[in-house]
Amino acid sequence: MSMDFSEQLLFTLPLYLGPLIIFALIDFIRGTRGYRVNDTLTNATIALGNLGFTFILVVGIIAVYNYLYSNFALFDLDQTSGLTWLIAFVFYDFCFYWNHRVHHAISIFWVDHIVHHTAENLNFGVSIRNSYFMEVTMWLTFIPMALFGISIEVFLAVSYTQMTWAFLIHTKYLKHTPRLDKIFNTPSLHRVHHARNTKYIDKNYGGIFIIWDRLFGTYQRESDKFPVTYGVRESINSFSPLMINTQYLRIIVKKFRHSKTLIDKLKSIFYSPGWLPAGLSKTECLGKIADIPSKDFKPKNPPLTATIKLSCMLRFVVILAVFSYLMLHFYDLPWLQTTGLSILFFWLCHYNGIVFDGVKVTWKSEALSQILIVFSGLAGLGYTPTNIVSAAIIFTSFISFVCYTLHNSKPSLSRKNRLLNLLTE
Repeated sequence: MSMDFSEQLLFTLPLYLGPLIIFALIDFIRGTRGYRVNDTLTNATIALGNLGFTFILVVGIIAVYNYLYSNFALFDLDQTSGLTWLIAFVFYDFCFYWNHRVHHAISIFWVDHIVHHTAENLNFGVSIRNSYFMEVTMWLTFIPMALFGISIEVFLAVSYTQMTWAFLIHTKYLKHTPRLDKIFNTPSLHRVHHARNTKYIDKNYGGIFIIWDRLFGTYQRESDKFPVTYGVRESINSFSPLMINTQYLRIIVKKFRHSKTLIDKLKSIFYSPGWLPAGLSKTECLGKIADIPSKDFKPKNPPLTATIKLSCMLRFVVILAVFSYLMLHFYDLPWLQTTGLSILFFWLCHYNGIVFDGVKVTWKSEALSQILIVFSGLAGLGYTPTNIVSAAIIFTSFISFVCYTLHNSKPSLSRKNRLLNLLTE
């Protein structure tokens, strides 16, 4: 199977980021402040990393699915039949329920899924906030569909339907839908799923249908008496995509090191995320955030000047350009340039994240950015014409330096700065 991702990228990237940008602009115009700059750009950069890994991993996943379908399918179904599509649609939703539930119930799978739940604001951007390695763990529970006789084409079609529904239910709107709540997974029910409130934890795993939750005892309605507080109880006090994607893995390592027996070491990996080895308290393991009652919990939002927000927006443009170039030419680039661009991409994502965390970055951080930019450009000589390489290095280095300068500029009370602050609020 080809690893030329140009068509997939041109189709998928606008669908990933387009709605997020549109709704963020609508939110800004309406002044509802449901899309914070730090939160929104973090969602977008996490989504890009997930998309890149998905493009690479899905090649093997589709090959495995096709192999199982072609050689071990139990039924020879007519893939053009409406009945086959209906079966596939319901079958996928059933598999999704158990896949989702497993990701909450087993620590090593929670490493992957917690990334989605770390969002402390709920909006459409959260729907694309998925772990870099989501495809590594997501596909396993869908193997029964291949064995049943559902082709990859039908499987992908119903999965896109599910993803569309998942996007639509990540919203604070549509407050009360009591009739729909009996059959479908609605925005109200999914808000419950994203809550850190004790009453709401580990509820409503369904994809489109909520009937599986009603059947298997994980159904919970939203209550006005218990307002939803979004986020997780594990301490992930960062906007860095790298920190967010690896935080719970570090928690597992901590549990593993504190475990005295082999059984306990295995439990730290395969037991519920709530399990703790003897001698390790919840606060020591998860951080002080775990003890904060939901009613007192506040989303992290370090104060940032308008110029710092603008610098992060500009850096995100560079991140998007690096990602797009890397994916469009992934199959053809020299391995050294692929490596350099990949490191540059992840570093810039982390760079933006620590800026959002309120960290005072020094010239050393910018120096690393400049080194990676020059290295990634020069590594492409021989594949890309010299004049284009030179222009790319100069332009990217300049934008990066502008971002650094904006970040370190002193706040001003001028009219221009007040306008900038309004635009990036």
